[in-house]
Amino acid sequence: MSVTRTVVTGGHVITMDDERGELPSGAVLIEDDRIAAVGRTAEEFAGVDAEVIDAGGGFVLPGMVDSHRHTWLALLRAVSADQSLLEFLASTFHGIGSILQAADLGAASLVGALEALDSGVTTVFDCCDCVNSREHARAGVESLRAAGIRSVYAYGMQAYDVQPTAFTSPVFTSHDDRLKDAAALRAEYFATDDDMSRMGMLLSDFGTVPFAATAAEIRQAGELGIMAASHTGAAPNSVLLRGLRELDRHGLLRPGHLHIHCPALDDAEWELIARTGGKVTIAPETEMQMGMGFPPFRPALDHGLAPALSTDIVCVGSGDLFSQMRLGLQFQRCLDHDAVHRSGRMPVGVGLGVRDALTWATRNSADAIGLGAEIGSLTPGKKADLIVVSPRMDLVRSSFPAGSVVLQSTAADVDTVLVNGRVRKRHGRLVGHDLNAVRSRANSALDRIQQTAASLPKHGPDDILQWFAHAERMASAHFAAAYPQGADRV
Repeated sequence: MSVTRTVVTGGHVITMDDERGELPSGAVLIEDDRIAAVGRTAEEFAGVDAEVIDAGGGFVLPGMVDSHRHTWLALLRAVSADQSLLEFLASTFHGIGSILQAADLGAASLVGALEALDSGVTTVFDCCDCVNSREHARAGVESLRAAGIRSVYAYGMQAYDVQPTAFTSPVFTSHDDRLKDAAALRAEYFATDDDMSRMGMLLSDFGTVPFAATAAEIRQAGELGIMAASHTGAAPNSVLLRGLRELDRHGLLRPGHLHIHCPALDDAEWELIARTGGKVTIAPETEMQMGMGFPPFRPALDHGLAPALSTDIVCVGSGDLFSQMRLGLQFQRCLDHDAVHRSGRMPVGVGLGVRDALTWATRNSADAIGLGAEIGSLTPGKKADLIVVSPRMDLVRSSFPAGSVVLQSTAADVDTVLVNGRVRKRHGRLVGHDLNAVRSRANSALDRIQQTAASLPKHGPDDILQWFAHAERMASAHFAAAYPQGADRV
């Protein structure tokens, strides 16, 4: 049986492997879909019959892992650029989300996945919380697979309706329908674990459905053998998206649960996540804009958690992890310095380094989505997900390659992308797709969405606050149900 070999050579290799470190003139040998070896020089593979990818002047890295991305919103670029979380939920999420058709979602997921690949993201944890029908779910899965990106498709349990009696679906007639459809999708598309395409579950936002419904979702995720994720603690001063104590009381905080955002958590809640083996992913740009609180890198680290990194939504900000690394790192550095300033002193050093940020976007994110043994570093035996970052302005070489990757690179600097050993971007351009056809399909879908959205009701600040207050009252009642009289379990 023939073996396809590729050697990536000529660049500065940043392996993100603690044993191998960085190799200024290194080379990576790929055999089929795996990394076979990492050498200090290209001469180590001189006798190998292989295609050569010249990374001269560039930086060779493991593919980045986006541990929380909503590709279904990829058609709505910047629509929420000036919105708070509450405005976004009322208009974009519950508004436009309720009218999105399955074909629209399919077009969006393809665009979102290709945009991720173009920026050097080789794996996405796709939070598809727009499952308005069974067709929506299948359109999302098929688009991810067509794009050629490694993915975990997280089936969203959240329903759509912006009315005061919110959170009932116009298509699924009951919460049980959603659970049954998630099980059906698992059987139809994910009967066996696939290296390129796996399934997860994005739980209904805590407090927005009865506590028993949340419990049923978590239990079904366990029965299906898929990981569960939730938007957790993203609303400061609110009971919504909390409930960790109640979940823990019923044994529903389980190892591997991915908690998204988390800026609003208190110390006891952080301890719960750490004690129960939870994971945390942070999306600096949306958290900073939308009023979710400070991106919680330091609280995660202080509680022994390894923070992962994510882009979240391009309807707000950037769709690349370079931006998230830069924003997250520099903002946390600013907070750390401020703590020293308030003591009347000047900082002597910088606590977090650029390699920490790279770890958030590679190894930590791979671990957070359950794929740490397969991706996240250039380690022999792992999957051949690899990128080459080649600075466009290359008049002088970098004095600190990792620093240049994190603080001075953009998606436009990504020259080459390999996923599972296959080239998905070469010489700065995506390959394997008719991009004009993708563009035409996407803009046609956007035309339809915008025409339909024009008739949606407009909500002013008072309406939004009233709606949110109602949701909070409902959440309080739902969490109270975790303490039934005379019973220990729901």
